[in-house]
Amino acid sequence: MPPAPALEERDPFIDLLRVVCIIAVVIGHWATTTVVWEPDRVLSINALSEIPGTRVATWLLQVMPLVFFAGGYANSVSRRGAGSYLSYLDRRLRRLLLPTGVFLAVWLVLGIAAEALDPASAGKARAAEVAALPLWFLGIYLVAVALAPAMEALHRRLGLWAAAGLAAAVGVVDLVSIGFSFEGVGGANYAFQWLFAHQLGFAYADGTLQKWGRRGAAALTFAGLAMLVLLTTVGGYPVSLVGVPGQERSNAQPPSLAMVALTLWLVGLALAARPAAHQLMRRPRWGRAVRGVHRLLLTAFLWHVTAIILGAAVARAAGAPEPSIGSGLWWALRPAWVAWLLPFLGLLLWALGRFEVHPGGRPIGDHPVSAAAAGFGVFAVAVGILGFGETGFFPFAPEAGEAILMFTFNPLQNLLHVVLGAAVLWALGTGRGRAAALAGTGAAVFLAMGALRLAGWGPAHRLGMDGFTAGAHIVVGAAALIALGLGAALGRTGARRAR
Repeated sequence: MPPAPALEERDPFIDLLRVVCIIAVVIGHWATTTVVWEPDRVLSINALSEIPGTRVATWLLQVMPLVFFAGGYANSVSRRGAGSYLSYLDRRLRRLLLPTGVFLAVWLVLGIAAEALDPASAGKARAAEVAALPLWFLGIYLVAVALAPAMEALHRRLGLWAAAGLAAAVGVVDLVSIGFSFEGVGGANYAFQWLFAHQLGFAYADGTLQKWGRRGAAALTFAGLAMLVLLTTVGGYPVSLVGVPGQERSNAQPPSLAMVALTLWLVGLALAARPAAHQLMRRPRWGRAVRGVHRLLLTAFLWHVTAIILGAAVARAAGAPEPSIGSGLWWALRPAWVAWLLPFLGLLLWALGRFEVHPGGRPIGDHPVSAAAAGFGVFAVAVGILGFGETGFFPFAPEAGEAILMFTFNPLQNLLHVVLGAAVLWALGTGRGRAAALAGTGAAVFLAMGALRLAGWGPAHRLGMDGFTAGAHIVVGAAALIALGLGAALGRTGARRAR
């Protein structure tokens, strides 16, 4: 196999892998989604729920483990090239959050306008819901980015045993949540599984996986595939590795041990294809094409579901045929449907791709109070983005929020989370005092949100929180204020020792 690239270089294999993954996500969603227009509602139906035989295709099309794997490598490179942890975090988050902020702003305006002008419109409500589906990935990935330096330090200390521990933790959570029916525990696997895939990226960054060679890649591929077969036959896990409406259990929400097997299978396949990928990327035309697409990957990921909405609306207006899912005509029209959506995504990329920038990190010193502020900022933004992924953008402030794990959210609450957290993260590069002040203000707002909801203040019900969620806001706000106080005290102690 080709040697591992120097950390200051781009790895063409990783660039190609990311492009292939996002193309697979886009084409997979487009090919499996059918928009059904009924007299009183509009449905977007996943073909996996109607054609069970297609579910095994997710063993290749559910590529999020590879996205996290590539992210582990990229975060390792970025951290080693940064002067401080906070400079690294600033660089990574600014790249992610600017396109995401534009996406949220556009869809919030559309959702609020739709609610004000035509609140009974089933089509607009469904559009504002499904457009947000890509956001779940970003919310989890933000946490992985923030934890990457600590997790890489664990990798340097324990090697692949750290990844093995995370995989084992997924199995333990499955045993408790599935075997003993404590379903609430299953949410822990959102962390364990995706950090496991991310952890393997560190093993690629330091050359460990490359040293295994072709035999190692083949062994990893076989182990993952064998595990998948056993889990989905003897173990009773669902065949589909994405969520299927109506299915009693899901391998993705929350992730299960089958996702660990999928990670091994796909990473093994990717490593086996790596020599051929390097040969391909040496061709100037391919290299230029991959680099061009790579610059717009996040924009494509965020807006590809919106392209379905636009394309379906225009197709409906044009009187396009609407065959039943799984029929011969439906299968015959799948390639035409995918091709039909390409210009709509192209238009969105042309209009919005300019917001996908790749900034350098601002010089930010690692100070304890700044780290505490950054922790609050990342948490608030990640929770808000995850919330949007579940609630969508319409209706904006219902009193009954939607349940996510053990909590309830609505778009208004999500927006407050994102705005408070983003303000803190922006302020990190403008001065330690400003970041700490904004984090303290944000923590106080969290406390107020929870306290006012528990006190039964009428307007606070518009935040969509139940009692448990309100209590969690009080705990988070108090913990953030304590962390900021400890950070300030540690900073003063360090300054005195330095003198």
